[in-house]
Amino acid sequence: MYTFEEIIGNEQMIKQIQKSIQKKHISHAYIIQGEAGTGKKLLANTIAKTMQCEKQNITPCNECTSCRTFDSKNHPDIFYITSEKNKNSISIEDIRQQLIKNMEIKQYKYPYKIFIVDKADTMTIAAQNALLKTLEEPPYYGMIFLLTNNIDKILPTILSRCVVIKLRTISTDKIEQYLCNHHFAEKENASIFAEYAQGSIGKSIEIATSETFSTMRNDIIQKLLSLSKQNDDLSEAIFMAKELETYKQNQQFLDIMYLWYRDLLAYIKCNDEKYIIQKDQKKNIIAQSKKQNEADIIEKINAVWQAKQQLSVNGNFQLTMEVMLMKLKESSKIW
Repeated sequence: MYTFEEIIGNEQMIKQIQKSIQKKHISHAYIIQGEAGTGKKLLANTIAKTMQCEKQNITPCNECTSCRTFDSKNHPDIFYITSEKNKNSISIEDIRQQLIKNMEIKQYKYPYKIFIVDKADTMTIAAQNALLKTLEEPPYYGMIFLLTNNIDKILPTILSRCVVIKLRTISTDKIEQYLCNHHFAEKENASIFAEYAQGSIGKSIEIATSETFSTMRNDIIQKLLSLSKQNDDLSEAIFMAKELETYKQNQQFLDIMYLWYRDLLAYIKCNDEKYIIQKDQKKNIIAQSKKQNEADIIEKINAVWQAKQQLSVNGNFQLTMEVMLMKLKESSKIW
């Protein structure tokens, strides 16, 4: 539907945008910055829909011809820039053909001609330089939204000609409430999914509706329980590292490990089950707390964190997993 009410969190920023719309203080170019799943596309589409709405209010009416056409994904004056040939980047030809040449033609019917560029940080340097002239001398009817997870990859010359909107990550409480209110999960599971989402409403919905995630989570927890058994057989860690190859393209398994040890540490320190986020694993966590001390768990949390950092800079997956799992195995001690 695309309304401002659908955007979770960032309420103050939404009010400022609506105030600008009301006063008609609208820029020709915006950069919307935020982590994956924080609502960049939702915000850009909502602003675009509002600007084209025939009622010209601070929120789309969802009833006029423009709003209905937008909802049917056939709006003649709103365009989405995509990579035609290279999936990893937006080329100069993509920008020239889809945006610059198109922008030269006046809008078909509605007040603005709006272009939304997702993953704008993947634009090549040449593509960004080609876009620069349009940003310097935009037509009165032109609007451009550049969406990015990594604003550092946008040229300073582009940044200086755009209004930057920064979306903050969303609190776990708000994500949990959203999942419950929209029937994505019951309260107990919603709190777990919200924690895994790390401030991303999009990620929380993906997790809550994914059978794959639940299967992966159960598998990882069983592996952690197996590693905690008191023996000196480090070959188990080597074998397990090979099994984790299954999750090489979905590294959320490290978040599962991290939250597991977080719950274990919280219970050991506070001796109160109310601090356990994963209520469905309460019995296992309490049982594990009797086998390990605080120092052990901190070592394990650090091992998982180091593995995550290593993979973020394209470290060797197999080697990184072997090192991490051996550390997890070595720090499993009866005390």
